[in-house]
Amino acid sequence: MSAEQAKIKDLAYRLWQESGSPHGRDQDFWLAAEAKVKAAKPAKPNVPAKTKAEAKPKAAVKPKAPAKAKAPAKAKV
Repeated sequence: MSAEQAKIKDLAYRLWQESGSPHGRDQDFWLAAEAKVKAAKPAKPNVPAKTKAEAKPKAAVKPKAPAKAKAPAKAKV
């Protein structure tokens, strides 16, 4: 049994006793206790989504050296 179910069970029993222990109304008290426990449950805080780390500046790109001209191939005779 989870902790939440244990709270609901204890509260339903207490509500049932406070009402004079009426026969056949167990589900009514269970549902009332369930509603109270869930309403009292703290809402999850609205946490903003993780943001991406700030991008690091990229290193400056070095200009490529001009390609060397290939020497003409020697002709085979």
